[in-house]
Amino acid sequence: MIMKRTGLLLSYLLLSIIIIYAQKDTTKIKLGDTKIIIIDSQGDNDDSELEKLEKGKETFEKLIEEKEKEKENALKELELVEKQLAESSDEEILKKLEEDLAKQEAIRLELDKEIKALEKGVDDIESEIYKEEWKDDDDDFDWDSDNEWYSDWDNLSIFCNKNKFRGHWAGFELGLNNYVNEDNKTTLGSDQLFELNPEKSWVFTLNFMQFSIPFSKNVGLVTGMGSTWNNYHFRNNVNVYEDNNGIIVAEPETELNYSKNALNLWYITIPLIFEFQIPVNKKKPVVHVGFGVVGSVKLNSKIVQKYGGTKTKQHSDFQIPGLKYGLTARVGYRFIKLFVNYDLVPLFKEDYGPKLFPVSAGITLISF
Repeated sequence: MIMKRTGLLLSYLLLSIIIIYAQKDTTKIKLGDTKIIIIDSQGDNDDSELEKLEKGKETFEKLIEEKEKEKENALKELELVEKQLAESSDEEILKKLEEDLAKQEAIRLELDKEIKALEKGVDDIESEIYKEEWKDDDDDFDWDSDNEWYSDWDNLSIFCNKNKFRGHWAGFELGLNNYVNEDNKTTLGSDQLFELNPEKSWVFTLNFMQFSIPFSKNVGLVTGMGSTWNNYHFRNNVNVYEDNNGIIVAEPETELNYSKNALNLWYITIPLIFEFQIPVNKKKPVVHVGFGVVGSVKLNSKIVQKYGGTKTKQHSDFQIPGLKYGLTARVGYRFIKLFVNYDLVPLFKEDYGPKLFPVSAGITLISF
């Protein structure tokens, strides 16, 4: 019996779940090329692949509970035999007890192996469930043709394991911009001429590359690359420019009435985000929370003004640093994903303009 169990366990440990299928009223899991375990002898032919997997997982978990109880009983038997050994002095009885002790120890070891194998089975089934549920999501948001978008970007990564952790970065984001002073206020006091109209100050981000670095199934780091366009629409009718001393100033415009007056910035961004994911109803992780930093390299800066039928563009450095970094926080539930960004580097260089820290918040419209 022990040899038979050992053979089955070794076969199981060397094989992984490849496919689940139904035949008549039986749902089965096929292991490798030859091994088949019957999961539900009352299976429903109309069960989806996901339902079959979930039934298989339930059965494996029940088997684990049964084996744990058997192991508990085996440990009690071991304790009893050890106690009898300590109390007995008869050689024949001692010999028999030693044989019983060896037998009970072998049973315990076999149960440990069986429990380990069943736990491996649960992990394998959960991986298949994870993929099936991602496919279900992909049916709702079919942005690519291969029906496998949950792994498209991560396939670029040497750290990727598509059956485990996949972060959330790649996609198209839309949000609103503003900035705050050192007191974290949007009302700027003496620098009030720089105040923004936040309803017209938009941020557009295309995060086109993502790499996921797993620590475990639901925890890991996310990095990649993106492109961000920031639009800061001034509330007041002002001219923002660099004076003869290189200082960025804002002066009221008395002759022209601007219908648009905005500072536009374009950055390449690289994030490093720690993300953890929370399963809901024992299913795949559908809630994710991430915190991290985003570094940015400025590619372009300009001020766009419109008045009457005229539109002007002024390209300049505007004393805006070429490199910056900031904090990001992200949270999502299924396809609803929100972000908040806070720059730790002021918008203008130190001593060359008001000390203003950009902030933005928005939503991911499309995930890749």
